[in-house]
Amino acid sequence: MTQLAETLFSNTPPIAWPQLLTLHCSQKNTQIKQVTYCQGQFNISAQERQVMNESNSHYLTLIGPTIASDALLNLLSALSQLQVSAQSSGDIIIYPPATYSLENSPLTHDASADTQACTQGDIVVLGFAELFTERSAELSAKLLNKQRQQFNDTLASWSNDYHIDYALSQTLPSLKQPGVVLMDMDSTTIQIECIDEIAKLAGVGEQVAAVTAKAMNGELDFSESLRSRVATLTNCPEAVLTQVADAMPLMPGLELLIATLHQANWKVAIASGGFTYFAKRLQDDLGFDAVYANELEIVDGILTGKVIGDIVDAQVKADTLQALAQQYQIAPQQTVAIGDGANDLIMLKSAALGVAIHAKPIVQQQAQVALNYHDLEGLVGLLQAANCVEASWS
Repeated sequence: MTQLAETLFSNTPPIAWPQLLTLHCSQKNTQIKQVTYCQGQFNISAQERQVMNESNSHYLTLIGPTIASDALLNLLSALSQLQVSAQSSGDIIIYPPATYSLENSPLTHDASADTQACTQGDIVVLGFAELFTERSAELSAKLLNKQRQQFNDTLASWSNDYHIDYALSQTLPSLKQPGVVLMDMDSTTIQIECIDEIAKLAGVGEQVAAVTAKAMNGELDFSESLRSRVATLTNCPEAVLTQVADAMPLMPGLELLIATLHQANWKVAIASGGFTYFAKRLQDDLGFDAVYANELEIVDGILTGKVIGDIVDAQVKADTLQALAQQYQIAPQQTVAIGDGANDLIMLKSAALGVAIHAKPIVQQQAQVALNYHDLEGLVGLLQAANCVEASWS
């Protein structure tokens, strides 16, 4: 397979691999069922794919504007050397690659190669039939944990070197089936913390921003910190809220994500520790299916410094995801959550796919998936990974 490796992974983008493989095997009348990598060797098989064990199997999804062949080869080599797979062969399954949109504009059929490169990114999915599984009675939990850490460190280092995001997961939500995405609002759907912007205009910006930062890092009780911050806004005119709402900068990729989800018959909602004033504006402007947030008390056009009703905190967010799944009869493996702060952690952990975006350190450490080099278009890529697994090489 040396010639194949040189042809397939030297200077060829992922989207061309199926054509190259088909050309390579057509001369031998071989129908490609599976491509694998193990210890420096690629193999093409006409046999059916290895069955993924639900309890131990993992999918590693790579997304980036460009995934160079040498980058993938370096990753395959590094992961293969770790020997963390319990498969007797140690094979890493390579699924047919795909592309995903990077911006909310359809490609034309006569688009140039340069335009294609700017508007589409690469998706590569690797499969491990078994991962981090005891291979003998002597393999201790301590050794397994060490292997997990080595695996995670290798992925993080590679991601940092090539600026490619990745997701290691046991399930892959599919856009071919109904699903739901629940999103945080501040610093997730939009690029600001609304309460900080209100506070700036009210003359208490530094005081509030310092508390917000501590709350998002998990250093303060969220509900208490929110009430204390809102109290500083007493006598602030409602016109300030309108001023902030009119200038809310959307997170890049938000409109693309919503369009993609609605086209696939998915539901997309907001659950925010922020305020309904802004969440409802986003719902009206962008078509969110539902929004849940905190309501500021406003009397005669003036903020009273109080929040009406119970606070939308971390547990409420998680409960909202489960309630939406039940309401729309969504299968558990089709639930997705995305956020950036400590207040999102329970929600992220309760979803089949929990995604942190440009997240605070505590969230980076605990989230299942972290997007560091993408904005919300990265979630569009992740949600299309299932298409790779379902696709055929031939």
